[in-house]
Amino acid sequence: MKFALAILTFALFAFFISWGIIELLKGQPWLLLASVGVFLGTFIKFGCQTH
Repeated sequence: MKFALAILTFALFAFFISWGIIELLKGQPWLLLASVGVFLGTFIKFGCQTH
């Protein structure tokens, strides 16, 4: 179950980062900055924990 949730979470991050890139091309960088910030924050919080 954790693996399926991890795949879903990664897919959502990929979707919002991709959407942010499209918005960046239109001149609005806020979605990209926010989604990359949340992605990095989540990665730092969960990826750097000791097991």
